[in-house]
Amino acid sequence: MRIAICDDNIQELEMVTDLIKEFSESYVGEDKIEINSFSNGIELLNQLDNNQNFDVYILDIIMPNLNGIQLAEEIRSKDKVAKIIFLTSSKEFAVDSYSVDAFHYLIKPIKKDKLFSLLEKACQYVDTKTQQYIVVKIPSSLSKIFFSQLINVEIQKRTLSFYQKNNKKLETTNTISQVESLLLKDKRFIKPHRSYIVNMDYIKHLTQDGITTTDNRFIPVSRNLYKEVKNEYINYSFKAKE
Repeated sequence: MRIAICDDNIQELEMVTDLIKEFSESYVGEDKIEINSFSNGIELLNQLDNNQNFDVYILDIIMPNLNGIQLAEEIRSKDKVAKIIFLTSSKEFAVDSYSVDAFHYLIKPIKKDKLFSLLEKACQYVDTKTQQYIVVKIPSSLSKIFFSQLINVEIQKRTLSFYQKNNKKLETTNTISQVESLLLKDKRFIKPHRSYIVNMDYIKHLTQDGITTTDNRFIPVSRNLYKEVKNEYINYSFKAKE
């Protein structure tokens, strides 16, 4: 699991980093958590622009230039799935944290037991979300595609395309029905059109015209399926916040 911590207070940044190292050594094994520390939001966003993604973001809310809420909005424009935990000295920002689908927020000074409890829950979520995959046959080899990385599947003529995070694309000659039965068993996937299957974690916008994914591609929604797709997306989004 990859964790990013961002706090302009260097002492607090080091303190939280040390606590997460202690959690990693005690709970999950030292080699299972990678920790990346940032003293401002711009540094963190630069990593995202370079296709460096994280599973959990721990963000101080009160920071100069780019505060934690603004930083989280930028993160959410690129990643709908990662867990965001806010650090704050005041409860007044709690409502704002829900606007970016925050996992939780911690009041400073940070208490070790509360941080560890949240990290345990985040680990369980990441493990569940990242372990599922399908194996796809491509010319001369087999490729494993993890559900958590798969944005959508598209069929055009006889070419089946798998669009994944970080601008990865895999193509094979196949029918969409052969992967449909596997993907649609997972509640994060929907079929808005006979030629497309979409991971709802990567929906940026949904309108009657269609779906815009987080990598800014447009996917049509069949007119007679729009109401069903809309309800599924609303229900899924609501449950994801629980």
